[in-house]
Amino acid sequence: MFKREKGSYGYIKRCKKQDIIKMILYVFVALGIFITGLFTNKMSYQNIFTILAILFVLPWARVLVEFIMFFPYKTPEKESYDKVAAVAPKEAKVASDMVITSSEKSMGLSFVVIGNGYLFGLIMNEKQDVNYIQKYLKNGVYNWSNQYQVKIHKNMKDFLRDVEQAKEKEIPEVERKNVESYIFSLVI
Repeated sequence: MFKREKGSYGYIKRCKKQDIIKMILYVFVALGIFITGLFTNKMSYQNIFTILAILFVLPWARVLVEFIMFFPYKTPEKESYDKVAAVAPKEAKVASDMVITSSEKSMGLSFVVIGNGYLFGLIMNEKQDVNYIQKYLKNGVYNWSNQYQVKIHKNMKDFLRDVEQAKEKEIPEVERKNVESYIFSLVI
């Protein structure tokens, strides 16, 4: 239940659930520490336990920020994932539930297919700027390999067509691993 593997189907849904559980747990632990301090110090809040309870705001805030980043996105339908997995070449890596970040914004990709020489993605939200996402990923991938075709799609039909017709290139294994590592390093 607590395994959070980036790019796995259901990643966003799992992260949201875990973040809620963590936030509730941090609040209860902080309250427990604070109340313990009150009882051990004759109902005075001026003690080290109060400071420790306040410090629990830091991990709570980190989890809250992660939850806020995931909030606008949702896990795609399982049927859609099965379609993509069925169409993708067996040597390609199929990833799902990708929320990636740049210094300017977060971007949701329902699916990403990475093969030798290509990277295709499908956006989660129609309102996202496809050109920005494509340019951002293309520039990042180019740092690791200049032989990759990067294309981001707005609709499932075009995405599946490109994945089906993907042409493999001769690319060194090191370059492919570097590109995959780069893409997964962007995922929150």
